[in-house]
Amino acid sequence: MPHHGQILRSLLIAAVTVLHFIQAAHAAEPDTLNRQRFAVHNKWLTEMSGVAASNIYKNHFWAHNDSGDRGRLFSFDSTGKAQTELRINGSSAFDWEDMSSFKDSSGSYLLIGDIGDNMMLRPFADVYLVSEPKDLRKPIIHANIKRRYSLIYEDGPHDAEAMAVDATERFVYILTKRDAHPRLYRFSLDAISGKPIPLNYLGEIRSIPSIEKHKAQRQGGISGGSPTAMEINPSGDIAMIVTLRNTYFFKRERNQSWLDALNKSPYARINNRLRQAESGTFTQDGKKVLIGSEGQPAILEFSDTPLYPNRKN
Repeated sequence: MPHHGQILRSLLIAAVTVLHFIQAAHAAEPDTLNRQRFAVHNKWLTEMSGVAASNIYKNHFWAHNDSGDRGRLFSFDSTGKAQTELRINGSSAFDWEDMSSFKDSSGSYLLIGDIGDNMMLRPFADVYLVSEPKDLRKPIIHANIKRRYSLIYEDGPHDAEAMAVDATERFVYILTKRDAHPRLYRFSLDAISGKPIPLNYLGEIRSIPSIEKHKAQRQGGISGGSPTAMEINPSGDIAMIVTLRNTYFFKRERNQSWLDALNKSPYARINNRLRQAESGTFTQDGKKVLIGSEGQPAILEFSDTPLYPNRKN
């Protein structure tokens, strides 16, 4: 029979192993005990593929459908109560895939990405800029396009579903979906108007699910790690990338580019417990994230924004 000391040592090793497993699980998915799920009560929001927080109304959000709908947005509050439908005059909706919101000294704005291209055949991708409406009392309201960005990939068409704006830099970032490794592009909010805008290719992202475990996917195909949404928090130092399986969080250090920040292993991960996670945003204060799924009704889930680990600990 084993000696009592050997048994005690074996039990201690097992206990330490279990402790490390629990710590690793909590580090990978830090907020599993603090989630709030709700449904949006709007019969027209059937295939939600983009969501963004209002910068005018606290706890209000804007969302849009995937391809097949007209050019319109839907607003709702944090309980899922529908507010209004915003129709974008003069817009087309070939394949709306993501949206962002931001504010500057001139006002609050919504940015809508008509950037989807499953067959990778489109000569242009379009992004629409509209002013966020202040009056939501009517069931249907209209907005004119403030700016239409016609974008060109200089290396040929790409399919993308992830777009984020850094209002401080005044750059919009687009992350592709069907390349072997997601490709990061950007353009300026202040690009010369009236002309097609060449997208600036920055590089590939090879950090999902981590640097060590990242693998190429089949060119033109999709996987559980394909980006379906992206967002940058209001303070401009944390980005999240939504995939079908998980949402990943990246911290940008002072004077660091977003390409470098997104190519570090994510500091946190949230498992998407939704049928088809296709959208995500930070709340107006940046303290929570909201992840949304396609389907009827549209289901969304709040989680706390994972805290960045203190490097001194």
